[in-house]
Amino acid sequence: MATSKNDWKEGEGEDAYRHQCLVREVIRMRIEDRNKAWQWLDGWQQKHDWSNLRNDVFDQWKKGNRGEHGDWR
Repeated sequence: MATSKNDWKEGEGEDAYRHQCLVREVIRMRIEDRNKAWQWLDGWQQKHDWSNLRNDVFDQWKKGNRGEHGDWR
């Protein structure tokens, strides 16, 4: 079952932390297997077209985040 924007508020409270953890996980996935990470991210975005995940992954990568626990730039 797909979540809606109302179910997951990426920038608020626990959901902000959850979102940041997911961004770091995708970054770690990208380091291990770039194609797998992009395929996973494409699937996520298809199910959650309202999500900022793709943009935040790109932004954090450009800022030097490599998926270390707690890193958010």
